[in-house]
Amino acid sequence: MIRLQTYAAFSLLATTSAVYYAFSSREQFYPAMVYLSSSKICFVLLLNTGLVAMCTTWQLVKRIFLGTLREAEVEQLNEQSWREVVEILFAVTIFRQDFSVAFLAMVAALLLVKALHWLAQKRVDYIETTPSVPMLSHIRIVSFMVFLLAVDCIFLSRSLMPLIKNREASVAIFFSFEYMILATSTVSIFVKYVFYVSDMLMEGQWEKKAVYTFYLELISDLVHLFLYMLFFVAIFLNYGVPLHLIRELYETFRSFRIRVSDYVRYRKITSNMNERFPDATADELNASDATCIICREEMTTAKKLLCGHLFHVHCLRSWLERQHTCPTCRAPIVPPDNGRTASAQQHGAQPGVQLAAGIGAPGSEGATSENMNRRQAKLEAAASAASIYGRSFAYPPTNTLNRQDSLFFATKP
Repeated sequence: MIRLQTYAAFSLLATTSAVYYAFSSREQFYPAMVYLSSSKICFVLLLNTGLVAMCTTWQLVKRIFLGTLREAEVEQLNEQSWREVVEILFAVTIFRQDFSVAFLAMVAALLLVKALHWLAQKRVDYIETTPSVPMLSHIRIVSFMVFLLAVDCIFLSRSLMPLIKNREASVAIFFSFEYMILATSTVSIFVKYVFYVSDMLMEGQWEKKAVYTFYLELISDLVHLFLYMLFFVAIFLNYGVPLHLIRELYETFRSFRIRVSDYVRYRKITSNMNERFPDATADELNASDATCIICREEMTTAKKLLCGHLFHVHCLRSWLERQHTCPTCRAPIVPPDNGRTASAQQHGAQPGVQLAAGIGAPGSEGATSENMNRRQAKLEAAASAASIYGRSFAYPPTNTLNRQDSLFFATKP
């Protein structure tokens, strides 16, 4: 901030000197303005002053809504800024026919607005993982997201107006697409924050929060994928291959594909949880710690996985939306073909001992059971080797030490 203040002071001083020279050497207003616009040095000074004014405004907005940035936010801002600058340079090569001062100003404004969106998303993620957040922080982040959405709508309307008026392709397509993506991202972040506040007001007892968050992210990726494909086709038909969109299109498609596969797997596992995962008995709850490792609360009723570990049914459902392994032992939660077979296998498993179902059970067939058996055999062999190593070297018996000491003193002259 100090460097920006110093640079802004020198820029303002140089611009003021150029403007004073133009009006003092030319008595009338019009000749002075012609000189300022025709002189290359004055033109560069005016552009530099405009850029400094935009950066200063960006710093003021950041200070008002976010305050001092954390180290993680600064690091993410630096990483994404360089990547975004490279993509903007590719976009400039596509729209080189529309290259002008106004285009440069719009590009600079787009970069600064994008940086604010990155900080907003990072700050919301930080608030969600912080136990106690002051009320002022909530007010500032809500005001910040409303401000960003208003800015996105203003720039989007300004970009769509020439397209609607002229009905021909221009550089306004690029800015319309970018601000449309930013607006949808802002809405997604705001809805995600609303979910967090609702869960906080319910004291963390909102069981459907993870489900709604999962659907929100899925819909957001679908909308972004549709917009990227639409923009890719529009640019390809009018200008050529948009190189700056290839990475974004690939990452969006990959994220959407992963979410769809996770959703299908999640629906497959949770379609019949009552049959697939039996209820834990009272003896099993007493034998175990009776504390759900996901929510760290005591369990009065629980579901039992194939590996024998116990969890709350709502905690297990929320966990399965992001992971498909046991939270305790990381054993894969493989859905069997028959829920009754799984129940019979689970009742024979001891908590914390087995890592997968079907170990040593009669009638276990198929590639999945064989892989789990081989994995269990390797783990048991490693555990046996570690125990032998511990008994042999790490912790020798006491009588062995005494015998060695007696031999040592007996042979000592």
